[in-house]
Amino acid sequence: MSLVLRRACATVVLLVGIALGFWVVFGAPHDWSGSMRLFRMGLGLSSMLLITVSSWLMFPNSSKDGDRADGDQTPAPGPLDV
Repeated sequence: MSLVLRRACATVVLLVGIALGFWVVFGAPHDWSGSMRLFRMGLGLSSMLLITVSSWLMFPNSSKDGDRADGDQTPAPGPLDV
């Protein structure tokens, strides 16, 4: 998948996650009781999951300690390295 397509999908997923979160907080009926309260909590957790997935889609190669996907152990240049 190309980087532009991944970032476009990440933006859409992020907006859906934020919209779902706002709906759960401000728009969902607050008088839900019993199992509907658990459903509302699940919707909130799904909103957080969507936001997390969007960050994974936006930045796919978040390497740790210089480990890169191509096997090269040299550290990648930072955004301010000239």
